[in-house]
Amino acid sequence: MFAQVLARRALHTSRPLLSAQPGLEATLRNALKASMKAKDKPAAACLKSILADVTNATKSGANPNEPINDEGVMGVLKKGISQRTQASESYSPTSPSPHPENYSSLLNEINLLKSFLPEAPSNEILQQSIDKIITGLTDELKASRGVAGQILNKLWEELGDKKAGVDKKLAGKMVQEALKKLQI
Repeated sequence: MFAQVLARRALHTSRPLLSAQPGLEATLRNALKASMKAKDKPAAACLKSILADVTNATKSGANPNEPINDEGVMGVLKKGISQRTQASESYSPTSPSPHPENYSSLLNEINLLKSFLPEAPSNEILQQSIDKIITGLTDELKASRGVAGQILNKLWEELGDKKAGVDKKLAGKMVQEALKKLQI
């Protein structure tokens, strides 16, 4: 009886044991193990926090028994980076109440989390790609209302796998600025 309850509970509260974890989540878990073995407490705490957020995102998704995909894990990583960036600004040496120790530890956490994201193209490369796409458009298309979305779609196609590391808001702003330069 007790074994049946345990088996039923395990089926409903954890992932299937034989299924493979997605690549990025497995990489994070392996990094956590390595940091714990190296007794690197700040890195272990940061990775535990991110993995808790990944688990929360998995369980609050549409199907809580399915593992989260790499895009979802990247979203959690980017959110963690942005939260730590905002917190580090309040501890920076130029803030009204500077805390150099907290500032440096947050910067270390940000660098640790960024190491798990795919390499993103530089802003110069993005701008060159956007300019190339815009010059390839017809005048009719440049004047249409949905041109920014079409440019972004072509940019994502051109970047391929590298698009995962690109900040989509930044790319959108770059496209809008490039379109404003055309109208001037």
